[in-house]
Amino acid sequence: MLSDKQQKIIYDIICEDVHGKEFYTNEMFEKLLSKVEEIYTSLDLDTNLSDQEKIDRVDNYFVNNVQVRKDYFMAFNEMIPEIPESELKYRTAYGALVENQAMCAGFTEASRMLLELSGLKTKTLLSKLPGHNKQLLHYVTAIKYDRGSGRDYYIMDPERERSCMEKGFDFRRYLMEMTYILPEENFFKNKVGQSGVGPKADDYLQQVKPRHVISKNKVDELFSEGEPVSND
Repeated sequence: MLSDKQQKIIYDIICEDVHGKEFYTNEMFEKLLSKVEEIYTSLDLDTNLSDQEKIDRVDNYFVNNVQVRKDYFMAFNEMIPEIPESELKYRTAYGALVENQAMCAGFTEASRMLLELSGLKTKTLLSKLPGHNKQLLHYVTAIKYDRGSGRDYYIMDPERERSCMEKGFDFRRYLMEMTYILPEENFFKNKVGQSGVGPKADDYLQQVKPRHVISKNKVDELFSEGEPVSND
């Protein structure tokens, strides 16, 4: 059974404004705790692994086991009028880990839980995908880690990673071509919106403070040290 400290790590991530405990019931939370423990144990994340090995094991789990919930894209492209309230669970770690389907927010929330339990420090970032036609605000996980030669940072995005693999794209280059955005109050107030998909990327970029927009792979002011992210 997860300790009280471990359960608090999970609960604190859910309660962050960029995610949200409003998407959970007590029953969902209890099932999530059980599933997190099961997956954490199966991945041997409490063993003597390097930070990179922990990241790789968590990333591979999501690439191989969690599917993208399509309704989010259908609503964004107006193929359906809105996302039903019953679909909002796929914004969560519950959707990703218990039902093996999630939107990008669920991938990020769930990956952060497993990484934080293994001792890594993480944060949630928003991003705009490469290309002018890409208007979804996309969630990714930023990780601070030690790769042996010193402290570094890493962006995890298993949902896009699998898509790039299927299309033959260079995933690391794809990450460097994203624009990253620190989530702020304007997003917290409208992360779902009337249709369930939240604001469009360009609309949100016009609202945020310039210092919260982070070009390419330079993620400033992310952790307390304010150092950049490296995708090498």
